[in-house]
Amino acid sequence: MNELRSCDIFFVESYLLSGRTANKTKSLANMPLWEGIEDASTMLPRIWLTRAKDGDVWKPLRKIDCKALNESRGEEVLIEGGRATADPKNGTIRFNFVNRPPTKLMPATWFTKEEKSSKEFVLQPLPEVDSWQVELLYQNAVQASSALGEGIDDILKEEVILESDPGFKVVVWRAGSVLSMKKRPKTSRLFSFGEVQHTLQRGYGQYTIEGEDDENALGPVTHAVFVIHGIGEAMWAKEEVNMMTTYDELNLLRATFNKKKVASWRDECKKCEKQKQKLPEPPNRVEFIPIEWYDKVRSPSHALMTSLNAVTLRSIPALRSIANDVIFDVLMYLTPEFCGVILDCVTTQMIELYSTFQRIHPMFIPRGGKFSLIGHSLGSVIAWDVLSILKDNIEKGAPQGSAEDPIVLDAPVSPHRAPSLTSLDKGVADNSIGYKAYAKGQKQTWNMGTLSSKKMTRTIPFIPEITVFLGSPVGLFLTLRGAHSVFDEMRAVAEAERASLIPCDNDEADPPPVFNVTPIICSPFSLPTKALYNIFHPSDPVAYRIEPLLLPEGVATQELPPPIFLSPDGKSVRLHVKARQVGDQLFRNLGSISNMFDKSIEHAAAAAAAADAEAARKLGNTEASKGDTKAQRPIFEGCIKDREMSFKLGGKTHRVDFQIQPGVIDNEYLSAVTAHSSYFCNDDVIDFLIVNTRTNEA
Repeated sequence: MNELRSCDIFFVESYLLSGRTANKTKSLANMPLWEGIEDASTMLPRIWLTRAKDGDVWKPLRKIDCKALNESRGEEVLIEGGRATADPKNGTIRFNFVNRPPTKLMPATWFTKEEKSSKEFVLQPLPEVDSWQVELLYQNAVQASSALGEGIDDILKEEVILESDPGFKVVVWRAGSVLSMKKRPKTSRLFSFGEVQHTLQRGYGQYTIEGEDDENALGPVTHAVFVIHGIGEAMWAKEEVNMMTTYDELNLLRATFNKKKVASWRDECKKCEKQKQKLPEPPNRVEFIPIEWYDKVRSPSHALMTSLNAVTLRSIPALRSIANDVIFDVLMYLTPEFCGVILDCVTTQMIELYSTFQRIHPMFIPRGGKFSLIGHSLGSVIAWDVLSILKDNIEKGAPQGSAEDPIVLDAPVSPHRAPSLTSLDKGVADNSIGYKAYAKGQKQTWNMGTLSSKKMTRTIPFIPEITVFLGSPVGLFLTLRGAHSVFDEMRAVAEAERASLIPCDNDEADPPPVFNVTPIICSPFSLPTKALYNIFHPSDPVAYRIEPLLLPEGVATQELPPPIFLSPDGKSVRLHVKARQVGDQLFRNLGSISNMFDKSIEHAAAAAAAADAEAARKLGNTEASKGDTKAQRPIFEGCIKDREMSFKLGGKTHRVDFQIQPGVIDNEYLSAVTAHSSYFCNDDVIDFLIVNTRTNEA
């Protein structure tokens, strides 16, 4: 009988603890239900929450991070996959890879439930100093209302004055057969009509953090990708501008990236289960780290920003802001002094983050981890220049490291000391601003190709596994720097060196094996990266091609190889894209018929012009002769159409330019509005990155 009674008591107490308003089941006779008890466990775990500033809503951390903090005993804990560090002693969260102010951190077990509407409410955490007192009052009420208790009436008279908010108190409130914990003003009126009071909630309740389950399902991180942002980041970072920053875009990219990897892996697991094969290991994780330079070169206290603000007209402020916060970034990078500062800033950040990342992930290199580089918009030009500087230093015999860490830095860099505009003060005094300074930057070794007015000695500490340009104006910048003629000279030198190896007719009877005597078409220029991809949307007004610059000057437009359509395997072209290709080819074939007549007319005109030039020469018409000489500038007359292109710049891919496949109903002009900002959420780009960032995966 006693054993049965004990079981009965246990059942009743468990039932009381698990009572909720949302689940209004039939109560036991005379046994009250509890409202607001989301977690009825005996040992209530703390939920850790964070917010950026006062007034923001407190948001819970990932469940795995809350568990780690509860087990840490006050020590610092890496959270969010190593992207942040939680410091429970100081109540802060600091970010490890981005320049963001620390956010606030606090644990909670009890929450004030502030109703916003009938279906919307906000949970405000109750400080621990008050939570202990509220928990004690709640446990006393549970015991008093249990089968062995003496009744709830005496408990209803008790109250807890909140130490964090002395103007309020917490009491046990009874409404019919339902009990709840209420937060009420300390001096309550006789009638509580119109009085502000809130229900307290025990436990946060069920919640999910987007991306947590997917990231937890993946293996350890084995690939880190540094992403350099482009123009306009100063504008997107403003609170009043409703645009995502690169940091926000990478958070969405990471979530989508992980979701796709996990979904593909689970599909493979299902196939293996059906075939009774060994299940594949979870795919490894890829980390995306933003490289932010805009705030380092846009210090509001610097004379440059002060002067810019002074000369800016006050009319049409929205358009002026676009000019100052977006276009001004390009103008700064075209100025030798600021170009050097931006390159220093980006390189310094990569050096620091390269070290920080390996400190947070000590097994990254032993697992075969790789580093890669992405540049978006102007960030791709910065990435080109950073790699050019690395190439120049390597060719000059910079110290080499191991296979895992190929570049050894000459001097350690103190953390969190990126250069700012103040370093320009002396440089501007020593160098004139204008054409002379521009020419001075151009006289450097072209391997660097930058406009920096000072010698760049610091380099990034790794050779990228892949380098990706997204919506890149690199082709435009290289054209302005005169790169085409430089690439042509490199090709001519390579052709001459190879020609000296081809045996002549009067050589020995048994010549060496046959050499490839096909003329070199693609320039041998390359950058220190294992693969390079210039990816662009065909409607992106900021994007330019690179491959035509690596071909001889004078190549006709119709002779240029078309860009490759972007796909994970390099071959999967959608049906509507293939149909469009067939239509374009048919149109070109029909046009070639009319071109036959046009060419005959052109040949006749050229012959007549040559006859006139010859007559003018015989008559001694010097001026006309000079004009003909200028008009007869030699152009490339070879044929490259249908030849297999192999660009050294592309590394293991042989090609450089890749265009995103257009949609079925894409309009070029309508797509141009959003094309430049759509790369990080484009499915083709994400799938491409998934395939090309696999490291040591089957």
